[in-house]
Amino acid sequence: MCKWLGEKNGEIQAVAAILGVLVGIIGFGATAWQLRSANYSLQASNTYTIQHDARDLAAQVLLRGFVKKLRQGTLPTEEREDAKNDFWAMLNFYLSVYRQLEAGGINEKIGDAFGQDFCQLLSEKNMANAFDEMLAEKRISKNYVAMREAWCAKN
Repeated sequence: MCKWLGEKNGEIQAVAAILGVLVGIIGFGATAWQLRSANYSLQASNTYTIQHDARDLAAQVLLRGFVKKLRQGTLPTEEREDAKNDFWAMLNFYLSVYRQLEAGGINEKIGDAFGQDFCQLLSEKNMANAFDEMLAEKRISKNYVAMREAWCAKN
């Protein structure tokens, strides 16, 4: 037996090397599958949180009514700062969704839905004017402009 093993040493090493490579490929495949599965779970969790937070923010903004008046062009001057604060909260929320999309934390379907909503909002003259005003006041940064360019160029 020892003589046979000695004679077949090269073949045994070749088989062992092939098996080692196969085990490595299987291990790599399993790791990739686990990472993909973890990413899907992360995206599902983030999507749930984003949708929950969106409902909460919408309820607060609707309750206060300032953004509605801003959109309609019926906002009294003394309420403009309150409206811009609520609008900033909305823009900040959209930016967080955009960043999650860019980082792969949500899927494109959800990101596109929020992007369409954002672009629809900014397609309204009064809202676009408020956006530009806040940008000029440095209340929002170039990050918001980049988001608008990325999302609204598609929509």
